[in-house]
Amino acid sequence: MGCSASHYSIRASSAFSAVATPRKRLLEETSATDSPANADQCMVPAAVCSKRQLMLLRGQTKALKSGPSVPRPSKKRASIYYRSGRVGEIEKHVSAMYEFVTVCSPQMQGHRMAAAMAYETECYQFPYRHPQIAATYARLVAEIHDSERLAAIAFLVGLCEGMANAKVDPVAVSRRASAEDWHVFEQSIDDFISHKAVNLDDGTFEPMDIGLMQETLAEFESPLARAEAFLQALRPLAENVFLQLKRLQRWIPQMTGPLLIARHLAQSCMPPRVSATSAESAAVEAFHVTLNTEHRREFPAIDFLSAAWHRELRSAVQFHHVGQNLGLMCWAIVEMGVITTLA
Repeated sequence: MGCSASHYSIRASSAFSAVATPRKRLLEETSATDSPANADQCMVPAAVCSKRQLMLLRGQTKALKSGPSVPRPSKKRASIYYRSGRVGEIEKHVSAMYEFVTVCSPQMQGHRMAAAMAYETECYQFPYRHPQIAATYARLVAEIHDSERLAAIAFLVGLCEGMANAKVDPVAVSRRASAEDWHVFEQSIDDFISHKAVNLDDGTFEPMDIGLMQETLAEFESPLARAEAFLQALRPLAENVFLQLKRLQRWIPQMTGPLLIARHLAQSCMPPRVSATSAESAAVEAFHVTLNTEHRREFPAIDFLSAAWHRELRSAVQFHHVGQNLGLMCWAIVEMGVITTLA
């Protein structure tokens, strides 16, 4: 649920307490990307993938697709898309995530509750898996006494990691993020996570399992109708993410990949851009994508997103996880759209 700032507990955990506060404050340190001129110099030109790489990409995604094949786009549309150069840009950042993600097995009733229990282990192990980010969050907690600003910083850092495996410095984000940024995100995140298209059938989406889709069929005409409602519920959040990343990318060039994916996502959620087949396939992937690690393979990102958001005490770690798991879902939807265009 959405909560006011007074309910947030942005604080360092016991695992962070051992980190000593440096003599020089983080926010007083200079950064190579602290000016637009330097930021432009740090930009790395995107290389268009070779034909062999595109063929390998198509082969990898065949195993991830669910449902009937998607028709090829018209020659006119495809030629315009290739001339614009967007295929090379988007495909490069989408393909960069393949080694970090996988697809869960079909979900069952009670899976979300089990994921909430497993998520507590994820929180405990965060400082050991991400020691640098954890230490930076601990230092920012000591310097920034604004819970909403800290929430925005951690959310954006996790979002970029989940969308495109972009390693963004929390200190660089802290120089540009504000409490107003969190006000933009908070309500749209809560509206999306609370939407019935996300939570029906215990948070599962298994179109081939009629027994598990009873709540869906009672609320919607078909699984396709729920998939379309799911994308429509995501659209306001996708637009807010795009606008914020667009503003910050000028100063933080590492956000270029997430920005391209966010732009593509906001466009993909618009009804004229979503075909019946691609909408259902995108929803299936969004409900099954997860990190390719031993402790995460059985739990989709959408379940960890819900667990992090509904946790009673939320610190920078939880907001980082909210962003990361939302980013994984966004990546899965965009990945399906990119493959549809390349097919």
